Amino acid sequence: MDFEIPQEVETLRKNIQDFITNEIIPLEKHYDYEKGRMPEDINQQARAKVKASGFWTPHLPKSEGGLGLDLIGTCIIFSELGRSPIAPYIFNCDAPDEGNMHLLSLAATEKQKELILHPLIKGNLRTGFAMTEPAPGAGSDPTSLQTNAEKQGDKYILNGRKWYCTGANGAKYLIVMAKVNGSFRKTTMFLVPTDAKGYTMVREIELMGSHGPGGHCELNFENVEVPEDMVLGRIGEGFRLSQERLGPARLTHCMRWTGMARRALSIARSYAKEREVFSSRIADHQGIQWMFAERATEIEMAFLLTLKAAWLLKTGKDARQETSMAKWKVSESLCNTIDMAIQICGGKGYSRDLPLELFYRDARAARIADGPSEVHKMVIGRNYVSEKWDF
Repeated sequence: MDFEIPQEVETLRKNIQDFITNEIIPLEKHYDYEKGRMPEDINQQARAKVKASGFWTPHLPKSEGGLGLDLIGTCIIFSELGRSPIAPYIFNCDAPDEGNMHLLSLAATEKQKELILHPLIKGNLRTGFAMTEPAPGAGSDPTSLQTNAEKQGDKYILNGRKWYCTGANGAKYLIVMAKVNGSFRKTTMFLVPTDAKGYTMVREIELMGSHGPGGHCELNFENVEVPEDMVLGRIGEGFRLSQERLGPARLTHCMRWTGMARRALSIARSYAKEREVFSSRIADHQGIQWMFAERATEIEMAFLLTLKAAWLLKTGKDARQETSMAKWKVSESLCNTIDMAIQICGGKGYSRDLPLELFYRDARAARIADGPSEVHKMVIGRNYVSEKWDF
């Protein structure tokens, strides 16, 4: 494995790091802690600066207006964007749009790309990804999918209920997973405009963490008509395409989480070097130094595991085991690091004088989203015991 960062990627990383420090992090003072999002006018001003600086949609090929990075380069850049919770949206690579762009570029027809992908790349619309359902529907177990599309002539009639659809409030289109004619084996993705008759955004779910642009929503589909030309890919390809989307998306999540963990640790370090107790700086106490050592090592381990999974995907190898390992360990590392940073910063860390309490609320979802830690551990262990994977 060669993890050496090409000079052009390292230069780009440093330039984006400086941009985040100087242009994005200062905007966090506008963050609305009650609504859990940024004022949209400030978002748009910042997005214009990103475009002018040449950093827009860094994950896309140059032919589609991106920076032409491979998956390892994308992960490295995303680790810098993850230092600020508002940066991914400002750079037009936030979830779910980042994953949806990847999916649409793989499977959309030219008509679908013109309708959805190209405006999405320009930042002129937002999308949602509707897969998860409230009980008894699909969560960690995709076989329990309830949403169904019945074929009628040249269209499909879609019925079902979804929730935790990120970005749905204000989205122009949704990618919706559904069975076809009641067959799980024919699970398919449909492109549904949010002005379709029979579609209702039931509510934006109140959360422990940030809402972000469009929130996390519960949706209802009642006899929604979907024309044949709005099927994404082919009938029955839904789960294959979902893996095409979720594999890289889990790794880009991991890199954003790595960036947030690094910033939390840096905030704690700055505080520990300034705060004095018992006639010496907190940073000079061995117990505190051990805390930094444990978390710094954990972050580095998670970073390298993510890079390995990205390298496997880049070289066309099976990375499902390593992707599950990375998703589990990085999410745990993130929560552990922020918790420790708050502990070191004491009352100030617990307050909104520092962004750690916001990070803490957002980070808790990392151990649930894209598969809870327990499911990933089950898969990892099962693959090892059955010898589908070995060292």
